[in-house]
Amino acid sequence: MSNLTLTKAELTRLLSAFAWISFGIFALIAFIQFETLQKDYWLGLRYMSYGITAASAALFFFITWAWKWSWVARLMRRSVVHGVWAGRLQSDFKKEGGGSVDLPIVFVIRQTYLTLSVRSLTRSQRGTSSLEALSRDEKTQDTHLSYVFKLDQPWVPGGKYGSGAGELQLEASDTILRGVYWTDSPTHGTLRLKRVSPDVEGISCFEDALRKFPAFGRAEL
Repeated sequence: MSNLTLTKAELTRLLSAFAWISFGIFALIAFIQFETLQKDYWLGLRYMSYGITAASAALFFFITWAWKWSWVARLMRRSVVHGVWAGRLQSDFKKEGGGSVDLPIVFVIRQTYLTLSVRSLTRSQRGTSSLEALSRDEKTQDTHLSYVFKLDQPWVPGGKYGSGAGELQLEASDTILRGVYWTDSPTHGTLRLKRVSPDVEGISCFEDALRKFPAFGRAEL
């Protein structure tokens, strides 16, 4: 089950929009049917139910599809990070021989208006988020993706398990994610990711991403 990731301000805007749409539809129907309403006040309850039903349908449409439209996202001040992101991970973990780690990585971010999940994939490890937050700094207008993750190595015999956290910032018109991460190994490092596609279906491992986006794989990974 995905966690609710709306901030208090975002939830307030959503509930306010729902209330105003409900009231607006009720007021419009009441205005059109004013003479009838004067004769039967109980009709007001029926008209109110019409408004709530229509607002609920509009809300469902919004949280399912409309929130992804760029102008709607700007209006609601909630960035869209849904999609496949690919790039490089640099870690302070030392390989045998003393070299540092620099390897390709893919993020699969699934987002609705209400929820968010992050999965990171390399050739040997998989990270799955257990806690996520997408927040905007009102002073700088920077958007940050923060997450806590569990790490495992399902494709490595005797693979290890761990946990960690990441803090990424959206850049370049929301097409780049850049930031840092930490694990309980303990290791830490940097991440730089570029949005590849909004299509997240059919990707459960690193090789799936390379097969689905071969051109990007050759160019970036």
